[in-house]
Amino acid sequence: MAYTDLAVLGGVGVLALACLAVCGVYVYWGSDRYRRRQQKHAAQKSVAQVVALDNKNLTGARATMGTELSHLCKTSLYRAVFSHDHDESVVFLSADSRDDARARAAAALAAIHRLPVQEVTLSNLASFRELVDIGVSDDEDVRIFELAWKGPQVSAWVEHPLFLINDPSLLGKWAELYADLAREVALAAIDRARG
Repeated sequence: MAYTDLAVLGGVGVLALACLAVCGVYVYWGSDRYRRRQQKHAAQKSVAQVVALDNKNLTGARATMGTELSHLCKTSLYRAVFSHDHDESVVFLSADSRDDARARAAAALAAIHRLPVQEVTLSNLASFRELVDIGVSDDEDVRIFELAWKGPQVSAWVEHPLFLINDPSLLGKWAELYADLAREVALAAIDRARG
């Protein structure tokens, strides 16, 4: 009889330990520490999935971006290259015609750089339509920022342009382009790190 009592007592003890372990796990799962750990793990997993998805999406040509240039840009935007003291900068402005664009750009740049208007040297003056026609990007609006090409790929983009036009869609498109270029550089670095 004593052995039976000890066996029952041992069984109750094991059952109590099992209940204690289950209760401990339940309490841990309900804790803030566990929730933070799960959220961190889920965030890392979702970032890895997004990066993998982005890598698939970036194969091939650049996808069309979300910002669309305004009607003003599409009908009256001009781009020119301004040369001064062995330095070149790209200028965007709105004008009614090529001659008007040249005159406006020269006057604005002369005032900015404190030069006589006659000393302002502009080259490669092109309209929005001309820039779109010679560009290669899938997103036609981005073509206005292309400077050089290697076959079907853009090899140089406009850097640090001077916007002589107050059009939010133009500024947004340029910011969107550079955010996309930065993302591509980051993804390339991640791919190199992965080996």
